[in-house]
Amino acid sequence: MTMRAGLWTGLPDLERAEFRYQVVACAADVDLLIGALARPECNDGMLEHFGREVDDEGESDHNLVLAVRGPWGYLNYVDDEFSGWPKGDPDAPFVDEPYTDFPPGVGVPLPTFRAMLLEFLATARRPTTVEWYEESDLFHSWRLQRMARYER
Repeated sequence: MTMRAGLWTGLPDLERAEFRYQVVACAADVDLLIGALARPECNDGMLEHFGREVDDEGESDHNLVLAVRGPWGYLNYVDDEFSGWPKGDPDAPFVDEPYTDFPPGVGVPLPTFRAMLLEFLATARRPTTVEWYEESDLFHSWRLQRMARYER
């Protein structure tokens, strides 16, 4: 199976921002993807699995947004049946940056992140390596936390 990763680098400076694609077809490619996401100039990325259905316009039936911040991997998974984040380490901080945000507690250690990506590569399905929060489980509390930070 094969996936395509698209990585945003250079944000929030829109003049320097670039979106680049790379093929992910094996464990070594997953490692390269994680390394690229961990670079300071990489904001976030998206992942598209070529083994999944597409709609009439050729658009993918799923969306995975990825980020790496320090020892944590972050992933937001959306398809026709689910939208949410992994139940990560409670110590994983939130990511609240221009163009990228993840609630606190959804980051997973990088070895778990790698295992999730490898499982997705093999199955084209939401990984079972971790349990998941549905978006509705966290959306309102995360929104309130973000608003409180901006009101200071």
